Amino acid sequence: MSSKSLTAEELLAVYWLRSEELNLQDQDTLEKLRSFVRQRKLQVTNQVLENACDYLHSGLSKGDVEQWIVFICFWANPNALWNFTIDAMAAAENDDDLGRIAVGLAEHILAHYGSMMPYFEARASVDPDFKRMLTGVWRHRMSDDVWMRLRALQAEVPNPLGNMIPLEKGVEHMAHSLKPDDRANDDKGRYQRDNTGEWQVARRIKRQMN
Repeated sequence: MSSKSLTAEELLAVYWLRSEELNLQDQDTLEKLRSFVRQRKLQVTNQVLENACDYLHSGLSKGDVEQWIVFICFWANPNALWNFTIDAMAAAENDDDLGRIAVGLAEHILAHYGSMMPYFEARASVDPDFKRMLTGVWRHRMSDDVWMRLRALQAEVPNPLGNMIPLEKGVEHMAHSLKPDDRANDDKGRYQRDNTGEWQVARRIKRQMN
């Protein structure tokens, strides 16, 4: 990580990947973050600490960073999810971190917002660590097209993560558990692209909320 002051999102990316290594029990969320910052010797302003604390109490997270990751995967704008994935990659230190990013973030984005695939392909073309992280991504609800494009990237990595699905498993892998719409449609999450290509809350979700 850079020596510059971190943003709240960058802090939470490090916190997600590293907090289990530290003794942070029996403290409220803000104090846990303060302790984490001190132990990791991170450059963080008080305002960033407070913002990060507020994030961790959004939705039903109640200060739990793992629950917060689940929350943002289902509720955050896909562009915000992508940016947080890049923050997490900057904080990654080992294969375990890459695996957590693959399963906790990348897999969800590609399964629910598959039209983001060009972002992944572009990043993989210039970032070997990012490309290797993608070998830990499983199919979940990915469309046929997104899944095969991901498999093409995975096939180019000489030293994939240990949990990569064997390459001989083709487009039909996990297809029996997918609905026809899942296989055909790249985007099936809370957000959908409008006519200008911007992400908006899907109409079906808006109807449910009204």
